[in-house]
Amino acid sequence: MALFDESVVGRWSEERWFDITAESIAAYADAVGGPSPAYAVVPAMGLVFAVAETAAPAELRGRVVHGQQDLFFHRPLPVGESVAVSAAVVGLHGKRSGTVATIGVRTRTAGGELLNEQYVTEFYRGVPTDLAVGAPAPALPTEPPAGEPVRSAAHPLPPDLPRRYADASGDHNPIHLDDEAARAVGLPGVIVHGLASLAIASRTALPPGADVSRLSCRFTRPIAPGDTLTTRVWAHERGHRFECHDRAGAMVLGAGLVELPRRSREDGRRSISNHDHLP
Repeated sequence: MALFDESVVGRWSEERWFDITAESIAAYADAVGGPSPAYAVVPAMGLVFAVAETAAPAELRGRVVHGQQDLFFHRPLPVGESVAVSAAVVGLHGKRSGTVATIGVRTRTAGGELLNEQYVTEFYRGVPTDLAVGAPAPALPTEPPAGEPVRSAAHPLPPDLPRRYADASGDHNPIHLDDEAARAVGLPGVIVHGLASLAIASRTALPPGADVSRLSCRFTRPIAPGDTLTTRVWAHERGHRFECHDRAGAMVLGAGLVELPRRSREDGRRSISNHDHLP
């Protein structure tokens, strides 16, 4: 029997509706220490899990790790309105070390205007296949950033961050909330949500007040609550590159990419050139 159901690839779900409220946005910002465009994942959280589970049997879900996240922004989320979210497994690709499932997400206004697109990759560790069905996620940078970072910031991660992020985002995966569940899948204990780390990092990677057209990263290593997340940012032709490390210096987020609309890129270059403490 096949481990993965190839027939679900490209099969988009029915739309689910989500209310974008000021209270929900504020709760997310409170959990991650400030506003972040990564809030865009919240309306799709439950649907992503439901769609991902159609591709593989339940016994394989314990092997899943979040590989990377890619968000493309077209319009701001309309506060006080409902949005329609649909999702699909858009690709299944195997290799020797495991299999990657790529989930695509579209969020639209009630009138059908596209607000954002997302690509979520799940990696099934130790489940090798020769699958090559559908489309992979968009490419992320493969080379490390060049030169010296233009800024950096260290953020201590509160011990209760996983619980607060779970409540604010809707992601109650037990590896983020229960030590026993985390150890059962080979982790040393509860780990911080990768998307929480991305949201925190985005506050350093984005110039103050700038719009964003793309936010993405690869999740390279888990980080524990109580550790410190240090984000370093480099100038990039379309915006910024970034990486995050834990207190011991291990990379937690890699291939971080922030792309800005043209006007924001021009404003950002002026801001960088006038920044007194930068090398």
